Amino acid sequence: MADVSTPLEDHEMTDEAEIQNYVKQNGVNGISEFLKEKLDAWKKTEVHIGITGDSGTGKSSFANAIKGLADDSDGAAKTGVVEVTLEPTPFDHPENPNIKIWDLPGIGTQTFPDLETYCDKIQFDNYHTFLIFSGTRFTKNDAMLAQEIRKQGRSFFFIRTKIDENYRAEKRKKSFNEADMLRDIRLDCLKNLVDEDYNPISGEDNIFLISNHYPRRWDFDRLTRAILDALPRYQRESLTLSLNALTSLSREILKRKVDIFKRRMWLVAGASAAVALAPIPGLSFGVDMVLISYEISQYLAQIGIPKEGSEIFDILADTTKKQVISLYLNFASTAGISAILAREAGAGIVTEEFVRFIPFIGSAIASTLSFAGTFAVLRIALNKIEAVALAVLEDAAQRSVDNLDRD
Repeated sequence: MADVSTPLEDHEMTDEAEIQNYVKQNGVNGISEFLKEKLDAWKKTEVHIGITGDSGTGKSSFANAIKGLADDSDGAAKTGVVEVTLEPTPFDHPENPNIKIWDLPGIGTQTFPDLETYCDKIQFDNYHTFLIFSGTRFTKNDAMLAQEIRKQGRSFFFIRTKIDENYRAEKRKKSFNEADMLRDIRLDCLKNLVDEDYNPISGEDNIFLISNHYPRRWDFDRLTRAILDALPRYQRESLTLSLNALTSLSREILKRKVDIFKRRMWLVAGASAAVALAPIPGLSFGVDMVLISYEISQYLAQIGIPKEGSEIFDILADTTKKQVISLYLNFASTAGISAILAREAGAGIVTEEFVRFIPFIGSAIASTLSFAGTFAVLRIALNKIEAVALAVLEDAAQRSVDNLDRD
């Protein structure tokens, strides 16, 4: 595992600065391949998240939920296992092998009897952030571990799992109030998370009450966002674009993906303009249609547009289904994309809009119709796909069956 002791944000160049530096040294020679490497950088970025807690606290189920897998799915982390973890064990991501969630040994065992031994063998520098799990009450060892993680300059989050079990038990009472139940659990967590002088080591914002089996409820979405915000930029982008399963559950994750695609739009336009392919029939300029089609296919998949016949598609309202079908007709084929390019060209593509990119990529690319046309069609596609994805998310949320209240 790579040492991640120095957050990349502390010294990384921005995309603009890196590309500007490349152009100064090389001109536009090879710029298309360089830009494509930048576009794919997130796929090669490693993310290491350490999770710790006693057996049965829901660590494996959490790893499965993040990956979008049911506990009994192929490739899912085994749950219900009572074996004690003796060494860091990775839960691999099914689509991105560079995303690793590590099940760490607990402190206070025969193998790791004290904090000094634990720190020496676990090597905190190998992880970007830590999740400390409890299914009931946090312990003195949890508090000691969190304090040491903080000393090492790492972030951590306290995760109280199995809130659905508390909910089922408490709702049988006539006086049941969900808000009161959650407040009591949170206060109990705070009471146990203190230092040797009984001073709190965490605020309420750093305690997350979740159910791995009902990620639409309680703090699961807030936890996901907090983990992302704790990561350096490239790790944050890599994990965000690997959370496909959660896009259909979280408006915030969807929006974050859209923002990433907006930021990289000019890179795709630059790579497309740099290849100088033959003009598309009916147009006076050429673009890299393969690259454009691939990028838009990523929008459709990443932002949560279900395919016709899928489980999510089948539960949508008829109006939403029609919107989804229209998206695929317009943006999932080169013919549809070419038609949009032709329409934009006919309306008059304004290259002056993109002069802001000239300092980074040069006027020979940024001021061309190819650059402007590619950027325009990507922007149209992303805006329409985002709008439909939000409708899908809202529709699916209203129509999905949550059996928690059926008991």
